[in-house]
Formats: sequence, structure tokens, C-alpha cells
Amino acid sequence: MGIAIVSLLILLVIAIVAIPILIRVLGEAAGRNPNQPGEGGSGASEEEQSQQSGPNRG
Repeated sequence: MGIAIVSLLILLVIAIVAIPILIRVLGEAAGRNPNQPGEGGSGASEEEQSQQSGPNRG
């Protein structure tokens, strides 16, 4: 039973560290997404937008 408590405490510490990191990473990824709904874009399709923006510089 002692091992179970120690394991749960370790898991809790990992979660406390990992959750803020995941929130930050996912928040930055969402901020870079050009196709977010509700932005009221010009209505152009993705292909039309890529033609307007020039070649990919990948």
C-alpha cells in the first residue's frame, strides 16, 4: 500500500509540472493557426489564399 501512495504522489507531481507546459504549448499553437473560425476572413479557399501569398518558404 505504501508503494501505491508514493506512486500517486509522483504522478501528482508530474501532472502539476506537465499541465501548465501543455497549456502553454497548445495555446501558442492555437495562436499561430491562420484558419481559426470566427475571424471573418475574405471567404477565400485555402488554395486561393496560398496563391495570393506566394510560394511556400517551408
